Amino acid sequence: MTTVTVFQLPDGTLSGFDCRGHADFADAGEDIVCAAVSALTQGTLNGLLNVLKAPVAYKINEKDGVLTASLGDVPENKRAGAQLLLKTLVSALQMIEADYARHIRVIFKERR
Repeated sequence: MTTVTVFQLPDGTLSGFDCRGHADFADAGEDIVCAAVSALTQGTLNGLLNVLKAPVAYKINEKDGVLTASLGDVPENKRAGAQLLLKTLVSALQMIEADYARHIRVIFKERR
């Protein structure tokens, strides 16, 4: 199962995500759940880094199926964009979770 932990600040602001595990929906190269989750998380990271140019610390380990992204001190003029990208990610992942609950779980964790 793939677990995506979405990090939130006490005020509800999203501050990053940790995606880990393999969906095990199908064999490698045929797994549509894994492909969808990978495309969404990598696309969000790309948007934060290369489009928005927000400060993001990230780690990718393809072998273990891990992608972690954590926002740094986001300038005021980039905060709305960062939230839009992260909220879109969460919404899309929750839609996948609704159809493939045995293969993906989205959880929230508060960060201070």
